[in-house]
Amino acid sequence: MKEAHIDYSGQDLDYMKASVLANSVADSDVNIIEPVMVAWHDKKTSRMSPVVEGSVNTRWHDYGESHGGKLEVDINGEYEFIYGDSSAFEEYGPSPYVNLHDENGIEYICQINALRDPHNPTQEACVPLDDWTSKLT
Repeated sequence: MKEAHIDYSGQDLDYMKASVLANSVADSDVNIIEPVMVAWHDKKTSRMSPVVEGSVNTRWHDYGESHGGKLEVDINGEYEFIYGDSSAFEEYGPSPYVNLHDENGIEYICQINALRDPHNPTQEACVPLDDWTSKLT
């Protein structure tokens, strides 16, 4: 895996600023056509993605490396990002589902082909989303 290191001495660095910097490095890499972040680690807050419960805190790196990681970007030794290339994958779509809200603001996931009105959720075509199911869409 190719590695890039950035020494940043500007404003206070947080995850958002670090990810913007890392994205710009990945976007400019000529060997990665469509960069996609597959794993990251924020050493300041001990946060990472993906989180593998009950394991050592390098599992995020192992995941990134084994899931197509081509570029690792380190910023100030505080933030690490692993990027893969998604250009080899076909786009997903079109989706047979759509998220809609009713007049009360309740969100639903609906089957497009079962809707009579594409802007109005119905019981036959839709399922209301709660805190748990909204994380699945």
